Amino acid sequence: MTSQMIHSPYDVAQFRHVLGHVPTSVAIVTAMSRGRPVGVTVGSFSSVSLDPPLVTFFIDRSSRTWPRLNESSTFTVNVLGADHAHLCRAFSRRGVDRFEGVGWGPSDVGNPMLEDAMVALDCSRYKVDVLGDHIQVVGRVDAMRLRDAGPPLVFYRGDFLPFGAA
Repeated sequence: MTSQMIHSPYDVAQFRHVLGHVPTSVAIVTAMSRGRPVGVTVGSFSSVSLDPPLVTFFIDRSSRTWPRLNESSTFTVNVLGADHAHLCRAFSRRGVDRFEGVGWGPSDVGNPMLEDAMVALDCSRYKVDVLGDHIQVVGRVDAMRLRDAGPPLVFYRGDFLPFGAA
């Protein structure tokens, strides 16, 4: 295998290509806004701290969903399993009801908790920062559920890894 050192991190296409080789988990962040469910796919979910229990995700500053998510002081992170690529795609679409045909119920704090999520984390907003072209949201985990211990949905090199897919 040959490698090539790339010296310019400012070539956006090359930067995206190189970072596409780093696998990312896939989650859907949900909340209630104006009495209606709102949600968006994120590929940047991670744990931050064990004490206090903190998690983070990043969302594009140009996201049309962020202003509605930001209206709520709580959110739920729904981590997807390997056979839930359809949910990832559904919550990435613009201009549609992302919850249409999706099974969900209220979490302990009233946010949409997806029936098919393998992990659900109820969080209260801890910190929000603007970093470059994204917004970093840090949440304190207030409640959590493990529904399925199967393999996670992982995005890698422009597609989903096939392991464990149904």
